[in-house]
Amino acid sequence: MRHKIEFVTIGEIRGAMGGVSEGETHFGYARAEIKPISGGERFMSNQLFAEATSQIRCRFVAGITRKHKIKFGTRTFDILDVQNKEEKSVELFIVAKEIL
Repeated sequence: MRHKIEFVTIGEIRGAMGGVSEGETHFGYARAEIKPISGGERFMSNQLFAEATSQIRCRFVAGITRKHKIKFGTRTFDILDVQNKEEKSVELFIVAKEIL
């Protein structure tokens, strides 16, 4: 597992003056392996949408759910499914869709 990924949570962040805005909050890092599963393009509402689905295998990080996002360099992934293989809390197998 040669890639370093970051798990982030998207939510409300309060500013110094009390204002609320949407932003990212760091949740944790992990070493990972990223493998593409499928990719394609769709045409909807006169627009072309590209999407790529990947399988990410990483060391176990407690508390990861579908509400989190994964950052890898300039790439961002939405988590579709998280599996704790055999409930051993050693590795996570994540299916994620890249935001293009």
